[in-house]
Amino acid sequence: MTARSAPQICVWEVTLACDAACLHCGSWAGQARPDELSTDEAVAASVALAELGVREVTLSGGEPLLRPDWPEIVRALRGHGVLVEMISNGLSLDAATAARIARSGIRTVSLSVDGDAPAHDRLRGVPGAFDRVMAAARVLRAEGIRVGAVTQVCRPNLDLLPVIESALREGCFGAWQLQLTMPIGRCGRDLAIDPSQVRRVIDFITDDSRPDRLPRYGADNIGWMLPCEPALRSVARPTDRVFRGCQAGLRVMGLTSDGTVRGCLSMPPVFDEANLRQRSLREIWQNGDGFAYNRAPASATGPCRDCGFQRICRGGCKTLAHAAGRGLGENPYCARIAAQKEAGLS
Repeated sequence: MTARSAPQICVWEVTLACDAACLHCGSWAGQARPDELSTDEAVAASVALAELGVREVTLSGGEPLLRPDWPEIVRALRGHGVLVEMISNGLSLDAATAARIARSGIRTVSLSVDGDAPAHDRLRGVPGAFDRVMAAARVLRAEGIRVGAVTQVCRPNLDLLPVIESALREGCFGAWQLQLTMPIGRCGRDLAIDPSQVRRVIDFITDDSRPDRLPRYGADNIGWMLPCEPALRSVARPTDRVFRGCQAGLRVMGLTSDGTVRGCLSMPPVFDEANLRQRSLREIWQNGDGFAYNRAPASATGPCRDCGFQRICRGGCKTLAHAAGRGLGENPYCARIAAQKEAGLS
């Protein structure tokens, strides 16, 4: 067994149950798994995460608020000094729930907002979903909780980004993360934008020309290695973050609702490592042969092979590279590659 540095962040799908029916869902959420971790198992997992050195856990789903014992999970994590955030669709987040979130010790909740009212409701598969997520933001702010927005950028909302920003600004959201919709899970390739359109999203995120600009940044599945990289990745000005390659299995881990460990929660089951019911979290993480796709990444192929940033970038987001179907050593969603193709250089 080879000792590894502790993971810093865990994204934990505490349940696969969901009260939305998103067209772009990457995990086939809807019904809870039949073998999801019990409360005792989830509390034990919380302790194991803390003991391994995880500093921050994001509760995700499905819809995490549909798991009745979520406050007990938060209590276990917070009791061991772990910061806890939550991602919610806002559909079941009323004033009473916001108060429970505040009492639990969660200080930041990110709400999924994918369009204006018609586009959001259509993508989420729930009439009135937009109004409900905006109402959720209001009750969270009333409890003193920081509220951010997460938008999956896809073909139906690519032209709506300025409209979404106006709605978020009116709703007093504090920050905005934009990420690319990936053709995984229930999401078909027809919803994902074309690699040639990625630059439009990057330019929108990094446009600092307006004084009323909502603080925003790009997730790690968009970019990479462009001159605008710090501005793309940072909410703060001056900038404070850059992309250092996919961190799945290096600084980040994902945990599914049945206790399966992955390098990143977005990755498909083919990249599962092991289950907490069979092996300890520390043993899984420190396994010298684990997470090999990123700890000992595949050789670069295609345009990535000749890129001067290859040793740092390592093909960008591994989930997106896999979803694009060209292997983990090449990522056609790289904006540099797209620009070269447009200029006829590759």
